[in-house]
Amino acid sequence: MKKLVALLMILVFVFLFQNACLATPEEKPLLGRLTMLGVSEDELNDGIMECFFNLTEFSRYQFFDTFNSMLMALDSGSIAGMTMDEYMAGYLDSRMGCFAEYQDDDVPPYTLHFSMLLREDNNELCDRISEIIAEMKTDGTLEALKVRYIDDVIAGNEPAAVKPDHFDGVETLRVALTGDRPPMDYFSGTGEPVGFNTALIAEVARRLGKNVEFVSVDTGARAIALSSNICDIVFWMEAGDFGNWEKADIEDQPEGTIVTEPYLTGMMIYLVRENSPLGGQR
Repeated sequence: MKKLVALLMILVFVFLFQNACLATPEEKPLLGRLTMLGVSEDELNDGIMECFFNLTEFSRYQFFDTFNSMLMALDSGSIAGMTMDEYMAGYLDSRMGCFAEYQDDDVPPYTLHFSMLLREDNNELCDRISEIIAEMKTDGTLEALKVRYIDDVIAGNEPAAVKPDHFDGVETLRVALTGDRPPMDYFSGTGEPVGFNTALIAEVARRLGKNVEFVSVDTGARAIALSSNICDIVFWMEAGDFGNWEKADIEDQPEGTIVTEPYLTGMMIYLVRENSPLGGQR
């Protein structure tokens, strides 16, 4: 695990300027989030408890291996809110309509960068994917995919599942999907992989001239699936607000992995129940 301290330095931008709260940690509610690659719940909370959470409404993070289990915890009141990207928050609000965004005007924006994680022995493939991502940004393909598979989906329009092209006698890329991040990565009612990430990797594979096989992996098992060769690519998010990706060097990712050029950015959202006390603080 690399640079936990660097991750905590990033998190200070989220928490440092929030109003101080006089309640003790035991009196503050929990904040849920999906398991992070490379960082355990205890490691993250040990650092945050010392530096940041005495300044917030929340006492600490509680990790969840699946999104459904986190939703159930929020519904039961065992956690007060969840953290997620703005696209997932928009999807949930459009489908369920019972959430509110918890905001503090003194908190600076917290940017997430979406990319792909590969084993470090796949450096050539990683570089080529980064080149294709840059091409797709330039030719407008990425924006078109975002409109169709994120914006339109949040608006209520569900596109058909993506069918990657098939090439005879070529390499197959095994891509991990968790099904836990709509509209980025989820499964249809018939069990087919859908979402922006599936459309993205299908286009990347087409330009590479390779086949794609989607592998269902639990959120908490992504790093193991990658290191044990169960899959070749994992979708990944980096935290930070920076202009030069290659020189940023602030990622906290599993050892032995490399990351592609980001293909999308979004904001971190704190989502709470609309009818909760924190729900009135949007």
